[in-house]
Amino acid sequence: MIRAFVDRVETTERGDLLAVLLIRLAEGDYLQWLCPLEWLPPNTREGDWLRVEFTPDAEAQAEMRTDIESLLQELQEE
Repeated sequence: MIRAFVDRVETTERGDLLAVLLIRLAEGDYLQWLCPLEWLPPNTREGDWLRVEFTPDAEAQAEMRTDIESLLQELQEE
């Protein structure tokens, strides 16, 4: 699990809201991650702490594998 600090919320030129998340890598070393505010929990604001977890997406992986295999087969038939 990773903890991210919502440093600020910015508005892009198109009017989209982006949260600037800071993730501590080491003492004094932070990764800055721009994330659409709509991807975050409702009412997220500057100063909030979030937990970030990455989990495998077996369904998406299976779909991509099927798409690639179909494309390869199509290319081999030509």
